[in-house]
Amino acid sequence: MRKALLLSIFFSFQVLFSQIEKDIHELNSIDNLLTEEVKKVIDKNISEEQIVFLGEAVHYCGTDFLAKTELVKHLVLKHGYKDIAFESDFFALLFDHDKRNLYTMWSKSSECKELFGFLKNNNVKIWGFDNKLYSAYSYQNFTKKLSEILQKVRIELNPEFIRLSKLIVKNQYNSRKELTSKEIEFLKNQTQELINFNVIKTNKLWFQILKNFESTIELYTIKDSNSDKNRILIRDTQMAKNLDFLVKSNPNKKFIVWLANGHMSKSNHKLMKGQTMGYQFRQLNPNSSYHIAVGSIRLPERNEKDLIKARKKSNSILSLLPSLESNYFVDSKKITSQSVDFGNKIFDDMYIFNLPNNKTNLLNHFDALIFMAYGKEVDYEK
Repeated sequence: MRKALLLSIFFSFQVLFSQIEKDIHELNSIDNLLTEEVKKVIDKNISEEQIVFLGEAVHYCGTDFLAKTELVKHLVLKHGYKDIAFESDFFALLFDHDKRNLYTMWSKSSECKELFGFLKNNNVKIWGFDNKLYSAYSYQNFTKKLSEILQKVRIELNPEFIRLSKLIVKNQYNSRKELTSKEIEFLKNQTQELINFNVIKTNKLWFQILKNFESTIELYTIKDSNSDKNRILIRDTQMAKNLDFLVKSNPNKKFIVWLANGHMSKSNHKLMKGQTMGYQFRQLNPNSSYHIAVGSIRLPERNEKDLIKARKKSNSILSLLPSLESNYFVDSKKITSQSVDFGNKIFDDMYIFNLPNNKTNLLNHFDALIFMAYGKEVDYEK
């Protein structure tokens, strides 16, 4: 009886797999990744979309960066995207659209050198949506620019607010140790008071900046464990709001969004543990985004024998791939639209796409999955 049941499950999966083979496309090598066939799939899906999310599994995989660069080039050259928003300092990149305000894993990596040259040559503007104020620009200019706005209506910014704001930006997650509870409370109260000033309430840009800073204070001073369970929710919620602000403030612009896979998932399942920026953004902007996740199969943390073994199991996402030696594009949007069973199926991806849980209905998280056969860690420019 048990053997018959197992055979039934096996053949059912084989029938399902035969239905989706046409939606799994082999890609070229990294230097010319996108085939004409895959370009057509992407083109069809983004024809009505204003926002294209490009996710990487981990921030230390240079191969993911290179794959995303190929996607950026296609979106810019074929579809006229002229704005790219990074998971980086929201405030700094509102005023100074320079790569120096990005996290160094991108701004200083050898793998992103071509990307930034391409963006510059094609006049693509760089933005940010992260509520983590950390850049030298934010440290030097946040309170300075705020003072300038307030002085227009003869309001002087409190010197203690200036001092504590700079400490927050400088110390980031160590702020809880560097500031007393009384100082933190003062900073929160002063920020709320500023938000309520008419000069701020009537200025959409500065209202958003201060609401962002309000969340920055909370992010950097909240008590949390190593799991970051409290910080993740604060950060993802504000990042969704910041990106929403950028998009709605620039209704005629089409944005590419560069970030980690986890932040751009379309799911709000409890397994995401609050990492739901993608879901929250879609709630604010229904039917306006397309989500492509990139992951490298081989990285130092995954054993070759384990990968080969996993591919033989029907619950492994690798079982969908014709081979582990080539790069692939999986049109999960089409697959899930045609088969509820595949959409609901729990796959083990061995953290290739690095969601908070490796066992999840992976195809429902993203519109497309790109598997890079061989991943390489980031090299940094010397």
